Amino acid sequence: MNNYDFVTKVLGMREKTAVQCASDWGVLEPVKKKTKIFTEGGRVEHIVLSVEGVFRAYVVNEEDCEVTDCLVNEPGMSLMPGFDLEMPAPASVEALTNGMIFRLRMADFRKMVDSFPEVRGLYQAMTLRAGQYHLEKGRVLSGCTAEMKYRWFLETHPGMSNQIPDKHIAAFLRMSPVTLSQIKKRMREQESSRI
Repeated sequence: MNNYDFVTKVLGMREKTAVQCASDWGVLEPVKKKTKIFTEGGRVEHIVLSVEGVFRAYVVNEEDCEVTDCLVNEPGMSLMPGFDLEMPAPASVEALTNGMIFRLRMADFRKMVDSFPEVRGLYQAMTLRAGQYHLEKGRVLSGCTAEMKYRWFLETHPGMSNQIPDKHIAAFLRMSPVTLSQIKKRMREQESSRI
């Protein structure tokens, strides 16, 4: 995939000049598993979108434990660590698999937002989608059983359960790996009893 294909086919951009700017200024960059894209507290200098692979955003809590806040495996999704692009990164973002990202310098992104309504609309849609995702995730994690959480995860993160270790899924769903293993076993048994 090249920049033009990503911008037009994945992001769905159509306005000719905006597509040209994004294609010229953006960079497709391969990333290896465990590559840190943003570091908590660090300066945010680029807009970064997923092209392929699985990524997670996490924070380190007071007990020095990593708390996974977000998992992304959908092409075109934002990998930005927070909503306020002026502030230091409120979370770290890393690749959980080998993958590819699309990077655009913040200064170039701001020019595009100011110049092209299509880019402004795309940015607003991504921000809204991220906000809705986090609200839904909060509702699920605070009000659902462990099995309901896992079923929600399977529905909202298709294919991801086969790409990353269960420890990351369990951490994201705020349950122990043992609990997740028991849920998966029970679901397999239920599935095989239907056959």
